[in-house]
Amino acid sequence: MKKIVFTILSLTIAIFSALADGNVTFKATAPNIVSMGQQFRLEFHISNYEPNREDLQIPDLNDFDILSGPNVSRASSVSIINGNMTKTDNFTYTYVLTPKKEGTFTISPARFSLNGKTIMSNAVTIKVDSKAASQQNAASGNSDQVRNEDVGLSDNDLFCITQYSKRKVYEGEQLVATIKLYHKGNVRGFDDLKLPEFNGFISQDVNINDKDRNGTETYNGNRYYTYIIKKAILFPQKSGTIDVENGKATIVAQIQRRSNRRRSFWDMDDFFSTTQTVKKDIVIKGSKIEVMPLPSNKPADFNGTVGANLKIESSINSTEVKANDPINLKIKISGAGNIKYLKNPEIKFPNDFEIYDPTVDSKVSTSDDVVSGSKTIEYLTIPRYAGTYEIPASSFSYFDTRTKSYRTLSTEAYTIHVEKGENNGSANTTISSNIGTKEDVKLLGKDIHFINTQDTNIKGKSKPIFGSTGYYLWFIIPSCLFIMLFILYRKQIKENSNIVLVKNKRANKQATKRLKQANIHLQANEKEPFYEEVLKALWGYTSDKLNIPIAELDKDTIEARLTEHNVNTNTIADFMNILQTCEFARFAPSGGHEAMDQLYNKAVDLIGQLEEQIKK
Repeated sequence: MKKIVFTILSLTIAIFSALADGNVTFKATAPNIVSMGQQFRLEFHISNYEPNREDLQIPDLNDFDILSGPNVSRASSVSIINGNMTKTDNFTYTYVLTPKKEGTFTISPARFSLNGKTIMSNAVTIKVDSKAASQQNAASGNSDQVRNEDVGLSDNDLFCITQYSKRKVYEGEQLVATIKLYHKGNVRGFDDLKLPEFNGFISQDVNINDKDRNGTETYNGNRYYTYIIKKAILFPQKSGTIDVENGKATIVAQIQRRSNRRRSFWDMDDFFSTTQTVKKDIVIKGSKIEVMPLPSNKPADFNGTVGANLKIESSINSTEVKANDPINLKIKISGAGNIKYLKNPEIKFPNDFEIYDPTVDSKVSTSDDVVSGSKTIEYLTIPRYAGTYEIPASSFSYFDTRTKSYRTLSTEAYTIHVEKGENNGSANTTISSNIGTKEDVKLLGKDIHFINTQDTNIKGKSKPIFGSTGYYLWFIIPSCLFIMLFILYRKQIKENSNIVLVKNKRANKQATKRLKQANIHLQANEKEPFYEEVLKALWGYTSDKLNIPIAELDKDTIEARLTEHNVNTNTIADFMNILQTCEFARFAPSGGHEAMDQLYNKAVDLIGQLEEQIKK
């Protein structure tokens, strides 16, 4: 029945709208007096005509901050008097504003063109005075201020909290932090987002797929839609109480607004309702995490590793070798914890073994909100002489978070039998290995040569070398080369000891490496890893280039340091814009491959500009 009535009504309106009086009115409305910090509506009402947004010229609103708008709504009314039907279409363009300063301000008329004529609204004068505004609102019951109940977004309808798996942990023990948004299904995105910074922790983000990111949950007896903004696994690096600072966000939401006029028989369900886009500032509250110190009865070989159910395994390629043959010893440590940062166990090789720097392979994964994995350390050693040698067992201690106690693990002990080489170690032997440092080459047996027993023909030289030019050059040239090499060596040592200089030099190289990884995600159309790699490239570049500690790295500090280095203001603005775009797209991605490609090119160009502008 409703569909039939609605169809008849639509046809009737279409017929009579062509015959109706085309009088067009244009009016602007706003409160006369507002106070500082007060939100209010500036509305432009147009009847019997809907201009294109491109044709509608809104005056400058430089004296006010625009919180939302223009939000367009439409209402229609039909009246039948003495058999004559009259239809009126009303269009409203709404801005939600807040004043920047006190004073009296005049908003010029808005305008649009109709059949070659310019249609103008009236000007609006607004006085910003806190006392007068409160008095007028009390006297007249002015409802132009956009309060939470006006826009339908109370603190119970939209909020964000950070949930922790634990509030009391040991130093180095992992815990999970989940930043979650609760809403009633009206959220469309973020206009600004600053997440809490977990200073004092090593933070490892958890990848979340779209299926797990969105959900529903009952909180304090109410049913909410949920959106996980970020989930991270934290490892506290110091004992005591760590204060996690607050974050903040500006949420963009849409609400349904209904006309307050009296409804008639002709009104359909939601016929006079409109959709309005609004913004709401919320605080992401921080928290206090109590970090307990590790027990004082630490084993002698404890190196700070904290985990659960760690295991250690060792293997060797051979225990019977010949002199100058390489031996590979592998040690694998696996379990739950911050495996990537644990220190290598100490292996005591015999003195007659030549030892190379070990190679390390770490494999870390996150499953069920727990970081676990393995770390494999491979040692290359070469026995130089024949004999029987012992590689003693190596112990490794860690703090077990499940038993709340220290545990000690040990590798196997190995007995190595070394036989003489093919040439008994006396002939010229070249040892080359493709393991370990891979470029090491050793020459043996070159220090002593056999005495020549053949007849020799000794001839005297006509000119002695002593006192000649060549004689002095043999002393001068090596001395000059030695001095030059010594100066270069000392300069290299000095540069390597200057951590700031080393980081400054590697900044561009590290950023380029990150951007290459981002390009791989770009080609695979993997949005979240792409934006994450671009963010890491920019954050890491500025940290190394400007010598900003990780704990102090934030947008304000970067902007201040770039200004100190006389970086162009447009470059700084581009840098901040890319950071904000990545942060927003990372948690609420909406752009396609083309947008990601443009952002990638901007990031590459930006690194090049900063390299040219930052003075070293």
